[in-house]
Amino acid sequence: MKKIILTLCFVLLSFPVFAGNMKPVLNDNQIIYSPSAKTWNADGIFEDGIALTKKTSPGTGNYSIYYNNNNEVMLGSNYEFLYNGRLIACHNADLKIFEVVYNGKFFEEKELTEEQIKEIFPDAEIIKISQFADQKITVKKPAFQKKKFLLLNDTDKYFHKYSFKPQSVKFSPVGGLFRASSIGKITFSHFGQDKYIIYVKNTFKK
Repeated sequence: MKKIILTLCFVLLSFPVFAGNMKPVLNDNQIIYSPSAKTWNADGIFEDGIALTKKTSPGTGNYSIYYNNNNEVMLGSNYEFLYNGRLIACHNADLKIFEVVYNGKFFEEKELTEEQIKEIFPDAEIIKISQFADQKITVKKPAFQKKKFLLLNDTDKYFHKYSFKPQSVKFSPVGGLFRASSIGKITFSHFGQDKYIIYVKNTFKK
């Protein structure tokens, strides 16, 4: 029994930690920003802390609104998480990722560069919408292994209510993030219309 437990512990520790230190901000959660430390925290206490409580807007958009007393901070995102003291906002309908920053007077969203996104999602290969040819693209993954991909929108298109088929490739609330576990076809579409097709092939080490 002891040997089995030790083996299970070793296996669990062997799994890579994905996307660093992430903490989702859920509805009614409170987070605190410190202007002096320039950092966000979910449970810290700062003398100059600005406390914000998350609410989700009604309707189909379901955008996030953060309240500080009577003030509103309206975001274009519908999923946020804390990452190493930063507040990351995912615009899932746009397939874009922003950071919420404080400019000394109010909070605003700043779109992240591809390099900054790679820092947060180090083991996901980025696929840009502009890379699709006739809305098709081929990607590769190591044989007998799973691989993560992240769709990013570098066009003026809008992707509200788009989803992946098969649904099993989705494992995260981040809109464009998916995982390919086998070869085949993955479709990203709006209820079967305006299809973006991703063909997954294997690569074999020599």
